[in-house]
Amino acid sequence: MKFYIFLFLFVLSLNLSQAQDIYTFNKSKEFASYLFKSGQYELSAVEYERLLFVDKNSDSLKIALVNSYYKNGEVDRAVRRTESLYPSLSDFTRTMSELYLQMLILGKQFEKFDQNAVRLPINEKNRTIYELHREVLAGNWESVEAKIPQISASDHPSITGLKNLSSQAKAFKPKKPWVAVMMSAVLPGSGKFYTGNYKDGIFSLFVVGGSAFQAYRGFNKEGISSTSGWIFGALSTGFYAGNIYGSAKSAQVYNQNFWLEIDKDAENIIRSTY
Repeated sequence: MKFYIFLFLFVLSLNLSQAQDIYTFNKSKEFASYLFKSGQYELSAVEYERLLFVDKNSDSLKIALVNSYYKNGEVDRAVRRTESLYPSLSDFTRTMSELYLQMLILGKQFEKFDQNAVRLPINEKNRTIYELHREVLAGNWESVEAKIPQISASDHPSITGLKNLSSQAKAFKPKKPWVAVMMSAVLPGSGKFYTGNYKDGIFSLFVVGGSAFQAYRGFNKEGISSTSGWIFGALSTGFYAGNIYGSAKSAQVYNQNFWLEIDKDAENIIRSTY
């Protein structure tokens, strides 16, 4: 009789222990979810790592963990963690496939995207949109221009904004460094006016012109032996050469800044729709 009472109490204690474990696990999931929804992504990642240690096969926990790293701005880490959680592409769920491709695009891991995009289980319309996003962030605007008419604005919220950027990219006329050099060689500062750098253009004009005038005054007053003439002449020559070099550089910076702005706007558009 005592044996049966002992057995009953033992089984009861096991059941209570299991119930307590399940209760604790579910509470931890709720807490991790709260951390994620409140924007505390670093802390939610810690909680989801702990939960996955308990339940290694939960797809929902895997996705939540990767999303935590991704939302925390750790795109490369999120990609690596995804690949450790899903060693084979055949293991990817559709939701994880979508998230993985988005991270490869925003992380600009284009080679890996090209290798994996066609092998993951997503529908063709979404695959086409991701391929467009890949071309946009890779700066392949000729390819973008060819692809974008094939996609309707109703297919994805990024399309309208990307169409506008594609039009800007097509209409852009880069400033030619050699033109800026020739202009500044003829009239100091005019090459910088050509690139829209008006303040530097005015400064170059006055500095080169002012030092050249002072050199002229010195030589005109004291002849070839004028100390001030030689000093200002050397300064004027240096400023003139710097003005020419600066004009070429200004054209390059103008072009770079345009494409940096386009790239930044494109990333913001794409990121906001994921």
